[in-house]
Amino acid sequence: MNLNEDNRYLLNNLISLFVLTLLLWGIDLNFSTLNFIILGFCWNFAIHAPSLRSKLDHRRYKFSFLRLIYGVDNFLASFSEKFFLRILLRSIPPIIISFLTYLISYEGWFVASLFGSFYFELVFNGKRFKLLYDRRS
Repeated sequence: MNLNEDNRYLLNNLISLFVLTLLLWGIDLNFSTLNFIILGFCWNFAIHAPSLRSKLDHRRYKFSFLRLIYGVDNFLASFSEKFFLRILLRSIPPIIISFLTYLISYEGWFVASLFGSFYFELVFNGKRFKLLYDRRS
């Protein structure tokens, strides 16, 4: 089966999200914590989507919420060139949304969205992590 770049991106990341959900479902986690982890994953999933970034350059999507998300991401990522710091900065908006949700229900760990963000970056940049590991050896 021959998949283009967009379909390969969707397939790889949705399978990894499914695996993450199954693994976390077996652990005794609060449902809110599971949702915070999935929010961190899905936030980065939307930011890195190759087809969405090209679509949002059109004038038609000038005032869309997703374009605002891309603008915030570009603003936060411009603060650092270091890879791990950029991941941490990209995780700030999901943590804020998780914290606001936490204030409503007082359930779960809102910082767990950071784990979802790191898991996505591990899946998305797996080869880059392997190169960093090989250089240290």
